[in-house]
Amino acid sequence: MKKKEYKKRIEKEKKAMREFNLNNENTNIKSVLIISICVIAFVFIMYAFTMVKTGEWNLFTRENDIVYSAEVQTTKLLCGQVMNRDDSEYFVLAYNLKEDSASLYDSILENYNNASRAIPLYKLDLSNSRNTNCIADTFVLSNNIKELKFSYPTLIKVKDGKITESYTDYERIKSVLVSYVD
Repeated sequence: MKKKEYKKRIEKEKKAMREFNLNNENTNIKSVLIISICVIAFVFIMYAFTMVKTGEWNLFTRENDIVYSAEVQTTKLLCGQVMNRDDSEYFVLAYNLKEDSASLYDSILENYNNASRAIPLYKLDLSNSRNTNCIADTFVLSNNIKELKFSYPTLIKVKDGKITESYTDYERIKSVLVSYVD
């Protein structure tokens, strides 16, 4: 009888051991799956963060934001810098960048800056508080920077430190700048 009891007991222990091993395997598989999912999620989050940080994904920008390339390609000036550029020949376009009509000039400038035979063009922002000393109701043409006064809008062509041409009408400014576009 002892042998039978001993066999039964061993059989019970084997059965318990098999159940324990089966549960242990299931637990191991679950643990591996959970760890794998966490690692994949972490890698994806880091990838997404990198894409947003580098600007490849623009998740937080509005689609209707308009960026004019002319803004990047054209240099802004202050009144005192109008006559002292290093270029031998250049244009200066003086207008109020905060007015509604500024977008008209920006679109002209975008086409002008893409032209291959365009001479340098500088913008003079008449809405800038540092440029108030050179604003007048009418354009006063002078090669002396202290006497030069701009009205809204004005395009001047400077050659060898002297003003050679000036335009104060939108249509005329547009036609002059478009004449340089291929």
